[in-house]
Amino acid sequence: MKSSISISVIITLLLSPCAVYAAGNQAQSGANLGNVRGGDFSQAHSIIEKNCTKCHSADKIDSALSSGKDMFKIQKEMEKRGATLNSNEQEVLGIYWKHPNPLKQ
Repeated sequence: MKSSISISVIITLLLSPCAVYAAGNQAQSGANLGNVRGGDFSQAHSIIEKNCTKCHSADKIDSALSSGKDMFKIQKEMEKRGATLNSNEQEVLGIYWKHPNPLKQ
């Protein structure tokens, strides 16, 4: 019994510095994800507002997202129809489209 307690104490003492180190090295909120900061999709919303809502309501875009439509495919179709996005905007929207549920932000 004593040896089992001693082993538990030793393991706890050995693992404590690892836990502290790991906790200190977690990804920070706002970790760089290209042109989008972690969890902040304000840039994507701004791009959508500036470009997409010229022809569509925000509700139509939200509906497409909610129903799981292929937003990459829709974006490419809109670019064929004349929508213009620079490479930075394409990167931001690409990250946004990949997010499992961007509407909850």
